[in-house]
Amino acid sequence: MNKVFLFLIAGVLFCSSVFAQTAEIQNVRKREFRGVSPIKNIVTNEVTGYYTFYVNEKVGDGMVSFNVDIFDKDLKLLKETPVTITKRSNVDGAEFNGKDFLFVFNDIMKKTLTYVTMDSQGDIIKKETIAEEKRYAATADVFTAQDGFFIVKPIKEKKWGYSIEKIDRELNSIWEKRVTVEKGIAVVEAVSASSDRIVVIEVSKPTLMSSKATAKLLCLSDETGEEIYQYSLYDGTSTCMPSAFLIDKDNNVITGGMYFKGERWDDVNSDGIFFLKLDANGEKQAYSTEDWDEGISKYIKNATAKTVTISSKPKVLFHEIVQTADGQYRLIGETFKKNYQLVSMKVKDAITGRFIGDISNNDDSNKPITFEILDFILFKFDGDAKMTNVSIIPKEHTKISCYTPYNGLGGMRLAQVVKDFGFFNFAFVTTMPDATEPLLVSANFVDEKAYIGINTIDIENDESKFTKIPITRRTIKGGSIGVMPSMPGKLAIYVYSKKDENILIYFEDIKL
Repeated sequence: MNKVFLFLIAGVLFCSSVFAQTAEIQNVRKREFRGVSPIKNIVTNEVTGYYTFYVNEKVGDGMVSFNVDIFDKDLKLLKETPVTITKRSNVDGAEFNGKDFLFVFNDIMKKTLTYVTMDSQGDIIKKETIAEEKRYAATADVFTAQDGFFIVKPIKEKKWGYSIEKIDRELNSIWEKRVTVEKGIAVVEAVSASSDRIVVIEVSKPTLMSSKATAKLLCLSDETGEEIYQYSLYDGTSTCMPSAFLIDKDNNVITGGMYFKGERWDDVNSDGIFFLKLDANGEKQAYSTEDWDEGISKYIKNATAKTVTISSKPKVLFHEIVQTADGQYRLIGETFKKNYQLVSMKVKDAITGRFIGDISNNDDSNKPITFEILDFILFKFDGDAKMTNVSIIPKEHTKISCYTPYNGLGGMRLAQVVKDFGFFNFAFVTTMPDATEPLLVSANFVDEKAYIGINTIDIENDESKFTKIPITRRTIKGGSIGVMPSMPGKLAIYVYSKKDENILIYFEDIKL
């Protein structure tokens, strides 16, 4: 049985009152623990609490207890909800839509999907297990919707494709859109939703292993699933790969990401970066591409960072697009690369905890690949898609070993999974009270030197002020850390200790 401790400590320092809160969760296994997440008010965007989930203990008959812990904004435990699932189940998705939670578990061996909805107080609304005829069908991606959730699943029958279904809190289907192609395959690579529409990135290939691909952006109605518009991501020369979206109050879609020359969705290296803005009807308002050699490198003044970060034309996962008061846009990303491991490092991975997938699988197909997370890279574009600046923020690089079922994923798809497991350093962008300049907040887990990083984003002068908040309350060897938004001027930090199998959550002031 889990025990959650809440410690309230008050003191006086320099004639000021200090009020510290912490929460601690015991008996947390590493498996399926993916960090602690904030619960936000969908209207005000204020943090109203926090939640986490993890596998706790075996309960017999091939089942385990999966626990969901929900805290208020002061770290008081509101509810611990156990969910019994099969012991081989993995979490396909966990989402909070502002009112309710949805958890989706897959058991590939038993070919089942289990859906669980839960209200914001931790009470289970509905639980349903569905048996699938094929293993491929026992997997799903989930996304938030208005008054419900979106479920994206593959279709591999006589014709291959995908389905997007909107469900409500009772798991009732509101609508479903099925897409198949006569020849080849069609898959969903990214989804973003706003108040009344959903944006889907669809990629089609003539065969499963083909390097040729066509991609388009689909905009669907949240209410009915009907198509509002579609936009080709191939401009006649290159194919754009969006990885971050901003849908503004006028339903303009602003997106950015890597591009690849020709009709290709992926390659060993990217050819550059694109920026695209569409209006509410899908009409192009602004668009540009910038290559690494001629366009991007000339903006970077830090020669060392330029050599380390972009000399090999890296891949970039964009995390967030921020619109500034003057109407310009900042694209915030992290560069990465992946390589095949000639020699498996299972023992080292087990000690450090820096891996995803089934490390215990001894099958010949379980050959891990190394996913290396590099530096932050920030781009600035004006409203006409003209790139006005680029800045690199160097940091420690992190290597993650990826085992089955993730070792067969493509670069961007794998990057999204690595992000879901909390290994990318980017956390969020915030501002201090009474300030407008964005701050980039990150979590950097370099074993005994782990810290929370805070960077100003002043790329007009290619300067960034940097502050470290050291992690000193727990050792994280084999574990992980994370940081979340909290009350104005504060951060919420969690530390997971693999050795002690516990999570510590506490607050820190933002210091510059």
